[in-house]
Amino acid sequence: MVLMLRYTWWHISPLHTDLYNRLLPMNSIYGGVAIDLVVMCLFCTAVLSLLERFDVEGRTLLWTIAVTIFVTQVWDFIVWLGYLSVYLVKPMLLTLVCLGAGFILWLSQRSFYRKAVQGFRLLLALLGFSIVWMLPQLVYMAIHAEPHDLRKFVRNVPPGASPNRRIVWIVFDELSQNQVFDHRQSGISLPSFDQLRSQSVMFSEVYPAGYYTELVLPSLLLGKTITDERSDLNGNLFVKASTPQWQRFPAGASIFAQARQEGWSVGVAGWYNPYCRTYAPWLDWCAWTLRSALPGNYLQGRSPWWNAKAPLVRVEAKLAHGSYPIPTSPEAHADDYNDLMRWSHELIANENIGFVFLHLPLPHPGGFYDRKTGKLGVNGSYLDNLILTDRSLGELTRWIGETKLASATTVVICGDHSWRVPLWRISPMWSEEDEKISGGKFDPRPLLMVHFPGETTPKIITQRFPALQEHDLIELMLRQPETASGLVDWVRSQ
Repeated sequence: MVLMLRYTWWHISPLHTDLYNRLLPMNSIYGGVAIDLVVMCLFCTAVLSLLERFDVEGRTLLWTIAVTIFVTQVWDFIVWLGYLSVYLVKPMLLTLVCLGAGFILWLSQRSFYRKAVQGFRLLLALLGFSIVWMLPQLVYMAIHAEPHDLRKFVRNVPPGASPNRRIVWIVFDELSQNQVFDHRQSGISLPSFDQLRSQSVMFSEVYPAGYYTELVLPSLLLGKTITDERSDLNGNLFVKASTPQWQRFPAGASIFAQARQEGWSVGVAGWYNPYCRTYAPWLDWCAWTLRSALPGNYLQGRSPWWNAKAPLVRVEAKLAHGSYPIPTSPEAHADDYNDLMRWSHELIANENIGFVFLHLPLPHPGGFYDRKTGKLGVNGSYLDNLILTDRSLGELTRWIGETKLASATTVVICGDHSWRVPLWRISPMWSEEDEKISGGKFDPRPLLMVHFPGETTPKIITQRFPALQEHDLIELMLRQPETASGLVDWVRSQ
């Protein structure tokens, strides 16, 4: 049970948040995980049975090794969930402590050592009963008929509904005000951000709507703080907002639905959140993706039997001197980025869509770009991703400028949250450059800028601005055209 926790937890967790954020169906993955759970249980049962036959009274130091494996696996799982920092106790140090403590106990207190072994065996037996609920749940999920999500759809917009002005709302995931403008690293050039800054209203003190993308984006789109989320097995979103009770996410009250009610056509190209499932009735154009690797290297589109051996596929490929059939995290991140930039270009070029929402997977860690070589799909740092963000912003603004409605287009640039240094600092993706440029400190302010048509001078709003009010700001602009001075007046009145 413990050895498989990392592979099973995302699927058997009562919240089913990973299921919600994946392109469904996922049945073949659940089937593969269920097979692996059974195989691992049989393997561990055989090993422990042999150990008991060899030492039924718990006298041997082999039990210390078993306890060490157990403790380090539990610790590794807790750290992996993000509840503890790896800087507190390194895995190797924990291993040495467990082995040392067991050896000292074996030398000095043999009777107590045997009792400790008996207690450990009892603990294993109690944990073994978890199979009674874990395996049936995985089997049910493997055979449950999940919906088949559309990665992309485009609906016809009546010719008479063509817009005479546009709003393009661009969310860069994990974009930090501090790193872009306030404390930019020496030698780093961000010309696209600087150019837009010189023609926009910038909010310098934005208070984030949350810490996690899965909660922030629904909050911004709804205009209410979402404190928790879960999904059913069909990928339907349930949230906690103003009350402690779970409720179905009211997508019909989102900014997309409001835009449709105001007569706008709506298009979305987004990352991570399943926009084409949750908001489908109110979208005329939609595309979304998420390729982040699952623990165990399980892949959608593969059979349960292929997924059953997925945890060993990299080892097999390495022994056979072959290529890995599973992309690395930087490669998967780069594939998502390439898809979303292509879709963003398509969506911007489609001038039948008046309200455009883009959610892009950068500069979100881990690093998947090397600014020195310009290569995608390789390990990098937050700063590398930030350089790519600036380049991407330049492409987006160029595409917007090539449209007929460029002179009537308002552009909103924001981060869903800032660079979450405490979260990534305990991750293996954290780099030496990340440590250097962050100083280990977290600045919670995401970036927010608004560029109005024809605006050529910069303005700055220094008063504290809750990011949640971005919803109200967009709603205001959907109802009537705004100007930079009008925006400043509106903020002061809030």
